[in-house]
Amino acid sequence: MGKGQVTKEHIIRQSAGLFNTKGYTGTSLSEIIERCNVRKGGIYNHFENKDEIALAAFDYSFTQLKNLLAEALAKCSDPTDKMLAICDVYVTLIEQDACEGGCPILNTAVESDDGHPLLKERAQLAMTELITALENIIKEGINQQEFRRDIDVEAACSVVIALFEGGVMLSKLYDDSKYIRYCTDQVRAYIKGNMGVGA
Repeated sequence: MGKGQVTKEHIIRQSAGLFNTKGYTGTSLSEIIERCNVRKGGIYNHFENKDEIALAAFDYSFTQLKNLLAEALAKCSDPTDKMLAICDVYVTLIEQDACEGGCPILNTAVESDDGHPLLKERAQLAMTELITALENIIKEGINQQEFRRDIDVEAACSVVIALFEGGVMLSKLYDDSKYIRYCTDQVRAYIKGNMGVGA
């Protein structure tokens, strides 16, 4: 990897935490420069403007989240365990600050709903990818007769995602991980009480 590429990836990695913590509007170019310890010209050698950095930073943060999920799911053999493993990832997201600033999809969606259409589109694509992965796990569970055949897969995904993201939001707002634990406990109860065969 060339020196220029190393510098570019350093800028993306360092600015990702800033954008995910302070948001697009709250992150200034001077803060990025200071955190990355590069000159202003060094930034513009690799990016045209703050928008480009923000989009690359979002992609980096979302990849971090996907890697956490992939690592957890790789240890599971059945769909129920996979769903429960995702609960643990969201707790880790808060309690170990595994993605600096929390869930990049939530943070970006809340801030960019009207003000930044490109970031909103990026957050929508990321959420769609997350929902699709969850739908596939639920469908796998139905096929393996772990989950009820009459489950409304889209509705189940909406409930589970809303609980995860709501728990993250409350935990970040109050600096207290009890909220993500409350919400993931509700997801576990929903999986066992509403989705399981015989529920």
